[in-house]
Amino acid sequence: MPDERVFPGPSPAQADTLNAWRELFESKHSQDFKALKGTDCLEQPIFPFVVDYRDIDQDDVLSLYFNETPVDTIELANEVLRTMVAEYEVSDIRCILRPLALPAERTKQISSLRMRNRGKIVSSIVRIKDVGPRLGYLQEALYVCARCESREFIKQKIARERKRPEGPCQICYEKAMEAFEGKVPYGVYERLRSSMKLTAEGSFYKDIQYLSVSDIDDSSGQPIWVVIDDEYVDAYNIGDTIRINGVVQIDPVPDRNFTKDTRRILQIHAFSIEGL
Repeated sequence: MPDERVFPGPSPAQADTLNAWRELFESKHSQDFKALKGTDCLEQPIFPFVVDYRDIDQDDVLSLYFNETPVDTIELANEVLRTMVAEYEVSDIRCILRPLALPAERTKQISSLRMRNRGKIVSSIVRIKDVGPRLGYLQEALYVCARCESREFIKQKIARERKRPEGPCQICYEKAMEAFEGKVPYGVYERLRSSMKLTAEGSFYKDIQYLSVSDIDDSSGQPIWVVIDDEYVDAYNIGDTIRINGVVQIDPVPDRNFTKDTRRILQIHAFSIEGL
């Protein structure tokens, strides 16, 4: 039986989602890309690409995946935006999807959120009680093989242990398989695996910030932390009233070893913010 090779690439669901985003951007926002050509990338390196949620909801593919796996679906949209920015020859500007105008059924009180809401999209009108410091978050780590200099990008999660490649460099591993006739000794395998080194040059960092917020009609209630990023960082102050659109997530209890402590707290990762 011949060996089957698996070639990296998007899954069918990811391919459908990428195509759906491109069709939406081309049909509804082609003028936005043309307008970007005159943007000063030094003054505005990040461009918030505003999309009406109703346009997303009217597309069967986007409506399904955006509501089921919003974080991954938004990341696919940002990949399409990066590609289309290059096609329109707009250099050094990073577009980020910012869905706005969520329907009323998405509106939730902060005090009503529970663990069962994890992974759900919510829209909440809140008052800011505290603003945390600006932080740098390693979003995508670049590992380079010390032997052959092949590269591998590994996506990271906020407030989690840094992920490494699951195994050694595939090029070096295939060479070892040939040299050892398909039976690579454990020691050789471990040396190959340790050859994958993290490099700061090429890894992707982004600015994030934590906002402590509460319901506007219940300032004495238990607040929740909201994670904001990119152009939203340093844009808000204590006492501001805003609408947060985002995904409910869970995070370890602060000052605890999350690898052993099973307790978690809720937070919201904002994908868009509307001023009120």
